[in-house]
Amino acid sequence: MAPPRGAADAVLLVSELVGNALRHGGEPGTLLLVRATGRLRIEVSDASPRPPLPRPPHPPDEPGGLGLFLLSRLTLRWGWHPSGPGKTVWCDLRLPAS
Repeated sequence: MAPPRGAADAVLLVSELVGNALRHGGEPGTLLLVRATGRLRIEVSDASPRPPLPRPPHPPDEPGGLGLFLLSRLTLRWGWHPSGPGKTVWCDLRLPAS
């Protein structure tokens, strides 16, 4: 049986955000998941103060570069803010009704 759509999207987004924090953000920071009525907030912190920037279009056979596209397509909203010496990238994911 496949996981519910909300769970699959959450796993994908956590993987993208944590992977980007490790790849581009220097030291890994924290992962915070907060469930509220109808939504899940995902926050990932890292040590880099640089804001997340979309990659320019590239050939389809070149890996990566889809993280911000996925955030914009799968979430209600997303953003980032400075956090200590680095930043936190967050997104709100709609949860299906129980």
